Amino acid sequence: MLNDIKTAREIVTPLKQYPHIRKDAPVSDAVAQLLGYCSTDGRCMYYEEILVVDDSQRLVGRLSIRDILTGFFPSILAPEPAGIFGGKKASFTDLSTLFEDSFRRECRRQATHTVGEFMSKAHEPIDAGIHPLHILEIMMKDGVNSLPVTEKGVLLGAVRMTDIFRILATYCTI
Repeated sequence: MLNDIKTAREIVTPLKQYPHIRKDAPVSDAVAQLLGYCSTDGRCMYYEEILVVDDSQRLVGRLSIRDILTGFFPSILAPEPAGIFGGKKASFTDLSTLFEDSFRRECRRQATHTVGEFMSKAHEPIDAGIHPLHILEIMMKDGVNSLPVTEKGVLLGAVRMTDIFRILATYCTI
């Protein structure tokens, strides 16, 4: 039964196996991790975000694919500022810039910025002792796909929604 898995501690992806990076590292290193993070058996693991840590491996933020893309291309992808509603209007970005040489130059320039310049606030870590269904409840309520896991203030790693889904799928025939 689902009671076989009692805590986050049993399903956490350990920090040494979960993508993480220091705040002062270049964004290009984070992109390389997201694109090339593979398991020990050589299979590529696809992550939507990287945990950002300090020198003592304490969680200081998170860097998502969305953070990187909006940081690299704010004129195209940044949300429009809220204002007085003046009726529906069409909003089209000039995606043709993606095919210009200036786009490549801008990518190279942005890649030298630090992770700290692009990162966003990390979700409050969950304790290693909570049940997977409680983790799922937090994820659904907060609209996140992964949560950092700590035990006695030490960052252990993270749990992804796919981890919870795998557990549920073994107990539920769909």
